[in-house]
Amino acid sequence: MLGRSLALPLLLAVIGGVPGCANLGLIDDGTAVAFGPNNDGVLIAGARLPLQGEGYHVPATWAQRGNLYGSDELVTAIVRVGRQVKNHTGRSLGVADLSPPGGGKSRWHGSHQNGLDVDLLFFMRDFQGRSVPSDSMPHFDEDGLETGNAAAAAGRRQFDTAANWAVVRALLGESTIAVQHIFVSDPLRQSMLAYARLSGEPFALIEHAAAVMKQPGDSAPHDDHFHVRIFCPESDRALGCRDRAPARWYKKTLKYGLTRPSPVAVEGDDASLGRRISGPMRSLIAAPMPFAWRP
Repeated sequence: MLGRSLALPLLLAVIGGVPGCANLGLIDDGTAVAFGPNNDGVLIAGARLPLQGEGYHVPATWAQRGNLYGSDELVTAIVRVGRQVKNHTGRSLGVADLSPPGGGKSRWHGSHQNGLDVDLLFFMRDFQGRSVPSDSMPHFDEDGLETGNAAAAAGRRQFDTAANWAVVRALLGESTIAVQHIFVSDPLRQSMLAYARLSGEPFALIEHAAAVMKQPGDSAPHDDHFHVRIFCPESDRALGCRDRAPARWYKKTLKYGLTRPSPVAVEGDDASLGRRISGPMRSLIAAPMPFAWRP
């Protein structure tokens, strides 16, 4: 396996030295290139997420860090998901770190290196049921209640299951990306899945969410934010972008005959890099469904 220090110069040399590459759109179309895996990669010509949009905002803590860069697909998806969630909830989605300019390591993350990761803040409510701005990362216990010393000072907050499910639902229905993982603690994951079942969400959507939501085993439990990771864009895969883990959801769709239209190459023990999935899954997942929003 080529290390990033050797592979990146080689990639740039190959792209720059091959006649006709510009005509193929590899270097002159202004798009970002996610290179390598998310824990040992870089981001070439990354797109910068503006600090505020119609349905999202970047709080001051993360605006000051400057980790606002991602693939074109990820940045576009954040804008679109924020707009969709605001249409349902009337609230602005809080966005934390994407990747640094140029990608690579940062003091805050071991991943987030190639522009395909983003941290999203949880929606919260106070004990009177009023919405609380999504501008911080408090921890929540298995009952969805804020923990830690800050809880007493700020007034204990609650995990807003309905609104946070809306974020998951919008991410999985977003056509510009294919979500690989949504890292979140298992108790919060279970509460959102239970809400989805009680709300009459389609089976395919719930199964999809259950497959991509997971509590990581090698890092913090993510009881204070969503960590969203998307699959390599198809155009970047040919230039060296790599997905680290097997595509559990996509392998399951193959097993049960459920497929989706956007062409996605999958990696894993039983799937080749050139394999493609197509079909009606996107329409099943993205179909408009009623939400039982709390007042």
